[in-house]
Amino acid sequence: MSREPRIRRALAATIAATACGAAVAAAEAQPDFTGVWETYRGAPQGRASGFGGTRAGLPLTEEGRRRVEEYRALSGPERLNGAAHCADYGVPAMMSLPGSYPIEFIQKPDQLTIIFEVNNETRRIYIGDRQLPPEQRLPSRAGYSEGHWEGDVLVVKTTDLLDGQDQSANPYSEQATIDERFSLDEDANGTKVLTYHATITDPIYYTEPVEIERRYQPYDGFIIPYGCQDELWYELLDLRREQLEAGKPVDARMSDVYKIREERE
Repeated sequence: MSREPRIRRALAATIAATACGAAVAAAEAQPDFTGVWETYRGAPQGRASGFGGTRAGLPLTEEGRRRVEEYRALSGPERLNGAAHCADYGVPAMMSLPGSYPIEFIQKPDQLTIIFEVNNETRRIYIGDRQLPPEQRLPSRAGYSEGHWEGDVLVVKTTDLLDGQDQSANPYSEQATIDERFSLDEDANGTKVLTYHATITDPIYYTEPVEIERRYQPYDGFIIPYGCQDELWYELLDLRREQLEAGKPVDARMSDVYKIREERE
């Protein structure tokens, strides 16, 4: 046997081994987010925005301000809130909620599943080559999220959002895109810290990108069931919108929704 085939095979084996070693090293560099997490109780949270909280300071367009004012009118003087009726928070608000509700991360090589105790909301981030064709991506409150690793950071782009508003009246359109980054570190006390950072770009409702940041720490507990029925909330909003457009007092109650449902049966 000539030396050339042997050299060629040896070179191929070396390249394969190098590639395999690089893949293993890359996989080892990727943190595992699996576990139950709660709001970080150390240093103050990072950049804040109205998503999941106050509207103050958001760079709204004229159409964005119109949507916010309409929502205020629909919510009435009592400031009705969809959260009380299990309406989904959606992305990005679900990722930046204040309070003590825990969230669970379940990580696999090709998918990160995030389960929120509040409202039983779930989102899935598809990693690497496991992606749905664009024509099969149905718009939703959580959108469609695809991710890839950049070293030890999971980089995610979320699109295909439904036009809507979160419980704080913050609007987002179908043209919105959310660039997200998930990373894992430790604080000075050795506590694991999961950091979430997002940049929301929406030319319909915001004059410039909006940034949010949230930190989590491990939670010594479990996700528990959270009973919800959000259809009632959207039916109540429809009733109040009819009143608003007709120039009538915006005072429909949940009892009116039940009454209409009974009349339909």
